[in-house]
Amino acid sequence: MKGGIMDPITQELTSLILKTDVTRRPDLAEAGRRAFADYLASALAGSREEAVRRTAAFLATRKGERDILGFDVRTTPENAAFFNGFASHYLDFDDAEANLMGHFSTVIFSALLAIADPSDTFEDFLAGYTAGAETEGLLGKLVNPAHKKRGYHPTATIGPIGAAAAIARFRRLPLKEASELLSLGATESAGLGLEAGTDTKPLHSGFAARNAVFSYFLIRDCALTSSTSAFNNDDGWAAVTAGKTIAEGALSKRWLSPGELISPGLWMKKHHYCSAAIPGAAALKSLWKKGVTLDVISKVIFHFPPGKSYSLHYHAPKTGQQGRFSMEYVAWQILTKGDVDDDLFRLAKTPAAFIRALPKFGIKEDLPPAGQEVRRIVVTADTKDGRHFTEEILKPDGSPDHPFTKGDLTKKLAAASDEAYAEGMITLLSGRPSMKELLSLLSEAPRHV
Repeated sequence: MKGGIMDPITQELTSLILKTDVTRRPDLAEAGRRAFADYLASALAGSREEAVRRTAAFLATRKGERDILGFDVRTTPENAAFFNGFASHYLDFDDAEANLMGHFSTVIFSALLAIADPSDTFEDFLAGYTAGAETEGLLGKLVNPAHKKRGYHPTATIGPIGAAAAIARFRRLPLKEASELLSLGATESAGLGLEAGTDTKPLHSGFAARNAVFSYFLIRDCALTSSTSAFNNDDGWAAVTAGKTIAEGALSKRWLSPGELISPGLWMKKHHYCSAAIPGAAALKSLWKKGVTLDVISKVIFHFPPGKSYSLHYHAPKTGQQGRFSMEYVAWQILTKGDVDDDLFRLAKTPAAFIRALPKFGIKEDLPPAGQEVRRIVVTADTKDGRHFTEEILKPDGSPDHPFTKGDLTKKLAAASDEAYAEGMITLLSGRPSMKELLSLLSEAPRHV
């Protein structure tokens, strides 16, 4: 805050967040319901993993009043936000968005659930989520792809800001307190992309959610102060982290027009790997059905627009976790088995058969330049007997242009819980539940011992 006056950009952003309303936007409300179902499926699937189980056991020693997903453990709100963020991102099974170049549902829903009470409304819950998603998508559009290519993990760096925005709207904070909460989110912006392929990448999601919740309590209960000028164009967040400025009125012009949840929209996953590989995986499955298998090929090339292969930077992954971010590892599985085997992402060491197959794969960034929201992979394959194949799937399953059906979401949630629970949750979300009903059903989710 310069001279005690809130700068116009921070005031504009904060005002937009607080005014967010989805009651007259059924498209945004539906997108939020679908995102929550996918988030819950990702969190319950992640809760089965050994690292997540150990973390749940650790939090069992930090007693509190908030449930965590998948376990009979009650801990503090900030620890619940941390755990649910970690679990829901652990498998890289959660949704992703192209402008953010990361994952916002895992952070935002984890933060909101940590402070939600039965007396709250589901409409405010969805409005908070929408405001957080919009904030993250617009800031991601502003600073990416340079921000991510510089080595930041946007889920970690922009996530605390989005979660702060979501809480501010959910709790209908006054303008000053909301801007201070955003400022705390901005000052806690941190996280390195090099952590992809380790447990720390999903920890980023947990840290972001935890920090936003803890910051909210500091402002609400301790009356601590923060700058109300976190997005000014001199030394605000965008200026410092990316050398970017924000024109007055630019955020208002784009806010919910039509909305980041609608365009570019969310990518949802059927398997445990980076969504950047989904178009290539779809093309490979098509080639497999045509008889193009690992034993008949001599070379497979994955063609990207310039700069678009960055997220898939492990070309010779040594572990299954690293393999989540490897087009080659996903390709080897599909061309060997016809589909992806998620168990292979759990391996402490990638199989020798994969290492032997690596010379068959290559990546080129030789397609025409494409906008940040475009994900495109053309796969070419040459066979040992001289045949040549070219394959591209423009609208793969789970992409914004071919979104999951209600049946897809039910199946994903059932695989992480059970069929009866999944059907009950999807039915509840399809209506207009109270927050009390949602929290009650969440408490009935299958638990681990």
